[in-house]
Amino acid sequence: MAETFDFDVQVGASGDVKQRTWSNDFGDGYTQAGGVGINTKSQAWDVTVTGRFGAGQKLQQVQDFLDRHEGFKSFLWTPPGSGQGRYTANGYKLSTLGGGLHSLSTNFKQTFKP
Repeated sequence: MAETFDFDVQVGASGDVKQRTWSNDFGDGYTQAGGVGINTKSQAWDVTVTGRFGAGQKLQQVQDFLDRHEGFKSFLWTPPGSGQGRYTANGYKLSTLGGGLHSLSTNFKQTFKP
């Protein structure tokens, strides 16, 4: 069973929804188009978590969670305004904010499994 990413992310997370399609233009004004595969709609979200590192700290738990999934193992996450789905996060960026605070930014990309 997949783990669930249930940590709070910063307000302002932005998502990108894509439709996978194909089209063929016949040159006489006629175009034929359709969806590619059975999961034509997918989402990707830029998320940021802010906190402190150290045992039991939220930011440390988020980093450990992402490291445990190694960039290719999917996890469950519920994006704003949507239903729960499977996502992967291939890497992350750490920033120092001062006063012992740090931020971790990553991109959650939707994936599909049977």
